[in-house]
Amino acid sequence: MSNFSIKKAVIFIFSTLFLSLSSFLLRNFLVTNYNNYDFGLFKIDYIKNSGAAFSLFSTHTSALAVISAAILFGAILYIFTNLDKFKKTDIFFAALLCSGIVCNLVERVSDGYVTDYLRLKFVAFPIFNISDLFICAGAFMIICNILFNSDDKKTV
Repeated sequence: MSNFSIKKAVIFIFSTLFLSLSSFLLRNFLVTNYNNYDFGLFKIDYIKNSGAAFSLFSTHTSALAVISAAILFGAILYIFTNLDKFKKTDIFFAALLCSGIVCNLVERVSDGYVTDYLRLKFVAFPIFNISDLFICAGAFMIICNILFNSDDKKTV
């Protein structure tokens, strides 16, 4: 691994840790101080979600934790094997994806559920959390980068 790749790895690790910590702190702050508070476009509405998206598989919390850990492991393995090809934005989106997975996984393992608290008021949509946003934004941007990047030297 070159010095440049080591620098990218350190940036990825610290970005993932920073985003994870931010997600946990924001969750605790909002749920503790603003539960049932209406912010106009969205409302803080605390629920315990023992399932996956849309509360699917709510009786299979352990299986969901194993699946999340496997996806996280696969993502990290892919990231570190291709890190020399990553641009700064790729590192950020990979950190977003991994931090979202880490946060939901830690909650699922430690509490037996994931704390969801953001309810959009302008559309009928399930309650979600910041970690879910991180996962969706990171995955979406990485997929778009893979599909629409014309640079043959770059994989992500």
